[in-house]
Order: sequence, then C-alpha cells, then structure tokens
Amino acid sequence: MKQETGSMKQVYLLGAGFTRAIMGTKAPLTDEIMPKLDLSGFPEIIGDYEDTFPDIEQFITQLDLRCLRFAKNNISLSKRLNEIRDNIIEQIVRIFDVDALSVDSLDKFPTLKKFTDIVPNHSTILTLNYDCVLDQALYLSGRWSPGGGYYASSFPYGSNNDNENNNTKDNILLLKLHGSCNFRDSFENSDYYNIEVTDKIFPGTNTYCNERNTSLDKGAHVLVMSYLKIYHNGIMQLWTKAVEDLRNADRLTIIGCSLREEDIFLKFALYHFGGRDKVTELFIDIIDVNKKICDIIENKIKRLCSWPDKHKIMQYNDGLKKYLEDEKQIKGIVKKM
Repeated sequence: MKQETGSMKQVYLLGAGFTRAIMGTKAPLTDEIMPKLDLSGFPEIIGDYEDTFPDIEQFITQLDLRCLRFAKNNISLSKRLNEIRDNIIEQIVRIFDVDALSVDSLDKFPTLKKFTDIVPNHSTILTLNYDCVLDQALYLSGRWSPGGGYYASSFPYGSNNDNENNNTKDNILLLKLHGSCNFRDSFENSDYYNIEVTDKIFPGTNTYCNERNTSLDKGAHVLVMSYLKIYHNGIMQLWTKAVEDLRNADRLTIIGCSLREEDIFLKFALYHFGGRDKVTELFIDIIDVNKKICDIIENKIKRLCSWPDKHKIMQYNDGLKKYLEDEKQIKGIVKKM
C-alpha cells in the first residue's frame, strides 16, 4: 500500500524499542546486551565490566579511554585492549546480525507489515539500530530498494548508478546513523564503508554485492555504545542528510528511542527539526511502552528542538502495535501528510 504525500515531510526516529516491538525478546534492548557478552578470556577488563554493569555505554567508554591512555606509553597493552574491543564489537554484531534477527516474509510479522504500509512516500527513516529487520521489510514490501535506499552508494567510489533503483519505488530513505551489520568496512579504505546487498539479506536480488568473508572484508561498520564515537566520512554523509531532512520536516515520529545521553550527534540533529522560516505548526509523536518513558522523552525533546511553542506533541504509551491498530489515528496522520 502506497501512502501519497502532499507538501508535508515525515521523519521517523527509531531506537532499539522498535526492533523489540517487532521481534520480541530475541531483540535485546541496550541494557540487556552486557549479560550476553562472553568476556571469560579477557581478565584485564572484568573489573570495568563489574563496575559498570549493566550500563554498556559506560563499559565501552571505559574501554575506549583505556585504549587511548595506553596508545603512546604502553603499545603492547594498547594493542591487547584494542583486540578485546574488536572482539566485543564482533559479539555485539552477532547479536543483531541476520543470522539472529531476520525477516523472510511480512505475513509472519503483522506489526512490521503494518508499519511499512503506513510510511508515507518520500519519508526519511532515521534508525540507530544495527539490525536489518526494517531493511528487509521495506524491501519485501516493494516500496524500497537497497540500491539508493540507504542514501549512500553501495560503491562509494563508483558511478552511483545503484542509487537510481530507489527512485523507481516510493523514495523512502533509510539512514542508519550508527552503522549496520551489512555496512562493511574494507581493508582498502577506512573512511567509507561498502553496503552488502546479497540474496541472504534481500531474497531475490540475485546479487552478491560487497559480500562478507572475503579477503577485503574487515567486518561490520557499527558505532557501538560509547560516549567516544568516531564518525567516519561515510557515516557523516548520513548525518548531514538527516539534519537536512529534519530541518525540512513537519512531523517527527519517535519509536522506541530513549534519546540516551551519549548520543550527542543525535541531539544536534534533532535541534534542527523544523528549524526553518515561516513554520506554523510542527507535530511530534512519541511511541513507547509506558507513560513514564514517554514523559521522559517528551521532556528531552522539548529542550532540543527549534520552535518549542509550535510543537504539537502526542504520546502513545501502549507500544507500537497498539499505535498501529488505531486506524483513526493512522488515517488522520496520512491525510495530513
């Protein structure tokens, strides 16, 4: 089902709560990741693990700081700590990769199918998630293509011809601001990632674009939970586009995203929502699982965005499924768009 848009621009912001609403407990929330890590071979960091548990942002930040501290005066320890960090990243990626979280049919995931149905044409979806659940759903819906749908080219040095495919669909952009399990680093260049587009992720594409486990594949490009995120050029392209689309947006829908304190770039981007001249009214929808969480998010967003006196904020505290079941609400949004 295609939703036509008028002059209004819709932006979605998705956090871990979105995938949790789709996949259930097999998709962990941020505070559930640390117990899943196997650190039995790394006695050097067990103290940090115990001191910061279950706050993974503090844990990885502590590790990052130790890597920086010993980078010059203790090369061997710095190398060891970076190896440990790489192992932790690999473990986190495995938790969210397509072998763990995958969608092969929209009929099996009615909530996800409903969401892909109601997204208006020309919308921008900002996601902080590494998994490919939404990517697969948008592809299976026929409304989106990985060729151009990620905004960045699959081949950063190519002709960008792969960006043309999404223009024949509904022009929905999926900006994965913290990277993705199918964004693959290469030993050839550290500033840009390549996008993996294969039959395993997108059935029927009949392609093996940037397939992993080759001699050039360095692993998934993800920005793990830390206050010390280093954004490479490829990811910076996505943030630049996110700021542009937030500035031009009239409606922002936040689903399962708590606006955590370490996401400084996200706060900077959200500051630009509706930040243009001659704005009369801006709409913000907050969708989460209870009233307390929605209140916290609303208080944060009020302090971030431009034109706070022009915001119309609506809370939906029964979760994504209940929100999508509200046909009257959905139709009202689509009509306004």
